[in-house]
Amino acid sequence: MDLKLKGKRALVTGSTSGIGAATAKLLAEEGVIVAVHGRDRARGDTVVREIEAAGGQAILALGDLSNDAGATAVGDAVEAQFGGIDILFNNAALTGEGHTGWFEEPLEHWVEAFQSKPFAAARMIRRFVPGMAERHWGRVIANASASAIQPIGGIPAQQACYAAMVNMTASLARSLHNVGVTANTISPGLILTPAVDIWARDMARQQGWSKDWDAIEGKLVTTMFPLPCGRIGRVLDIAAAVAFLSSDLAGFITGTNLRIDGGQVQCV
Repeated sequence: MDLKLKGKRALVTGSTSGIGAATAKLLAEEGVIVAVHGRDRARGDTVVREIEAAGGQAILALGDLSNDAGATAVGDAVEAQFGGIDILFNNAALTGEGHTGWFEEPLEHWVEAFQSKPFAAARMIRRFVPGMAERHWGRVIANASASAIQPIGGIPAQQACYAAMVNMTASLARSLHNVGVTANTISPGLILTPAVDIWARDMARQQGWSKDWDAIEGKLVTTMFPLPCGRIGRVLDIAAAVAFLSSDLAGFITGTNLRIDGGQVQCV
């Protein structure tokens, strides 16, 4: 499907693996010139080479978005090559969160988590969205989580960060009046990223399940994560939604949180 994105410029933060890498590649297939972002040069170079081998155009922007200096370095690198961007996918992973519970987790974990997710997104918004507004076209998409709507216990900083992503992006949408720029959030459920693959196979070993992936997936979606779709999501499920929200076809969608969770969230 031609989404009419040829020649647009995109920054996909956290795109050296998983959802980010899949999205960068799909956007490039649609003719978007993509800035691949991450902190690992080897992994980033691999994604850029794969995009170029498939006939796309990409550059690598390295930097840690959890601090002002790193975010400035990324912004400078992208603007030096592109002069600005049309599409911003705030996808950089949340880091620094603890898993020790509400009353044991140090508050320092909260600071680290917020710096790496909502604050990192805010840094990129402040850097690039004014230019989008001046050009009267732009797309901002934030990656949150199904747990932003249906939170779980035990990891409060993480849950708060995802909820913040939803609300801050909706606030941005309501601040962009008649300038041709939309802002939306996606909230994935359980998605088969490399990290989830490792977790699922480890869970299978602990539970004594079969080593066969189809069997593992079947157990997960019928016992631990009952999903009406009957499968775990794939990174391309997310990438396709981001590509759609980036296009003119989604020009009347803004301030929305799109759940891509296979029916995981049990609310309307």
